[in-house]
Amino acid sequence: MDRRDFIYRAGLTGASLPFLNATAASAPAAKAKSVIYIFLSGGLSQYDSFNVEVDKPVLGKSSIIKSNADGIRVSHYYPNLAKQMDKLLVLNSMKTNQGAHPSGIYKMLTGYNPRATITHPELGAWVNKSLTNPQDSLPNFVSIGGGRSGTAGFFPGQWAALPVKDPSEGIDFVKRHQAVGEKTFQKRLDILNELNSDFEENFGAKDTQSYVNTYAGSLKFMNSKDIDAFELQNENANITKLYDKGEFGRSCLLAGRLVERGVRFVKVNLGGWDYHDDIYGRMPGNAKKLDSGLSALLNHLTQKGLLDSTLVVVSTEFGRKPEVNRNSGRDHHPDGFTCLMAGAGVKAGQIYGTTTKDGKHAEETPLDVTDFNATIAWRLGIDPALEENSASGRPFELANKGEARTELFL
Repeated sequence: MDRRDFIYRAGLTGASLPFLNATAASAPAAKAKSVIYIFLSGGLSQYDSFNVEVDKPVLGKSSIIKSNADGIRVSHYYPNLAKQMDKLLVLNSMKTNQGAHPSGIYKMLTGYNPRATITHPELGAWVNKSLTNPQDSLPNFVSIGGGRSGTAGFFPGQWAALPVKDPSEGIDFVKRHQAVGEKTFQKRLDILNELNSDFEENFGAKDTQSYVNTYAGSLKFMNSKDIDAFELQNENANITKLYDKGEFGRSCLLAGRLVERGVRFVKVNLGGWDYHDDIYGRMPGNAKKLDSGLSALLNHLTQKGLLDSTLVVVSTEFGRKPEVNRNSGRDHHPDGFTCLMAGAGVKAGQIYGTTTKDGKHAEETPLDVTDFNATIAWRLGIDPALEENSASGRPFELANKGEARTELFL
């Protein structure tokens, strides 16, 4: 018996902890102030990452390694996170009804199936609209990296995400042009305000007011004392040394800086997980990015004393099939995939839910994406049943009838 076989057999029985103390709480014990939402577009392979308690053939070429949390084992592609699993809650029974990328991404981020007649707000937009108050100097929804930037859906545009494509470059056009003096700039703003006031009196509408509000928010942002949060070079060396120099690592560093300044919802995008062929040749590079960046972020938040008030979420639109196909890849699998949570009082160092041993279906405590989104909203203190009306007057709930799984928290 080789070492890999020994580790597999030694941990297969009793390795997945029962979910302890699963009684629902009536209110958050340590309500989150912010969310860092890491989205892995393309479909993370659960059987090559954090759901390894399945039949051996399902694991493909992945080996199993122990973690620092009793009873939790992970794929060998995540050696740094193996040392941090005591901070993470593994959700192995996620379910969605969408099996194609555009619709799967849309469902995960909004909680709704896509429709031709309407665009729904992303969860971050709901958070932005619900929790923003007048004294906030930074936008409360920021999207870092490529991919879907963070739509406001049928909400006014001011609630969409502030996109940051390159975390190392800061924000474009955030400073007044050097050729325009401060007095000249203020004079221009006064003229603009007069024009807007006259227009509002005679022709004002919801859309025009949204534009005015968006512009006013941008000006407030330009003058914010907290705008230096986007300047990564200003971070303490003890924190920056935790991260590698890659884009995802920089994105996680920026996310940590933003929640420190009070930003409510920061989405970090890491795409490229769609491995229909050569998964074991192509996936390890992306796995290394996630392993390094998320590990550094957890250390960062811990050192800053922010992990108790920040809910860190790792999600993906669906998982991968338990069979490795003839092209040495894995195809789409919406029934029984894996997401992660950390911080804000989650029951860390545990596993919630299981799949069948053949990896084909969520088995114990299935967790629909609507419940997943409801849980995040609830932990922020937002009612998942919160309703807003679309432009046509139709009411929509934040979590699309999803129910918060309060048992995920202490």
